[in-house]
Amino acid sequence: MPSFNSSSEEIEENRSRNFMILLYPEWENYIDILQDIKGSFKKYAYIKHIPEEKEKKEHVHLILSLDNPRTITSLSKRLEIPKNLIQRIKSPRASCRYLVHLDNEEKYQYDLSQVIVSNAFKSSFFKAFDDLLSEEEILENIYSFIDDFKGLNPVKLEVELTKYVCSNNFDVIFRRYYNSIIKYVNFVSK
Repeated sequence: MPSFNSSSEEIEENRSRNFMILLYPEWENYIDILQDIKGSFKKYAYIKHIPEEKEKKEHVHLILSLDNPRTITSLSKRLEIPKNLIQRIKSPRASCRYLVHLDNEEKYQYDLSQVIVSNAFKSSFFKAFDDLLSEEEILENIYSFIDDFKGLNPVKLEVELTKYVCSNNFDVIFRRYYNSIIKYVNFVSK
């Protein structure tokens, strides 16, 4: 039988891929923890919240999405964060929306631009907000982007457009109207 270096408590603990972590900027090692997360993990998003009602101090909510499941105990040890400040995420969509308090109207509403999102997590993160824009609004945004960059040659414009579409999670609509959009790209690039 193989030997494990885990405690029996850790073996019994459920593993997860998605976690919400609470950090406090006042911590002496706050910057180090944040830099460690940004340097060691690919998929994360975080935002600083101002204190509200029962909250006493400024804090940061951070979503960490892992490729391999871990326990709260192992993540706590790895990041040197108390276990009670880490929780498994049951609904990634709801957690992403919570960062800006989208579905919590009684709380301060943050702008999506205030969320720091890693490149590897952008698509997953922005999918949580896909109900905010109608198909027509997404198309208007795509065509406005094209108009703003129509001075580029068609290939460069398509590359930039693809980056824009992917970073904003407009890819479903983009694929649906791809032929028409590319005809427009070629038309405005002439």
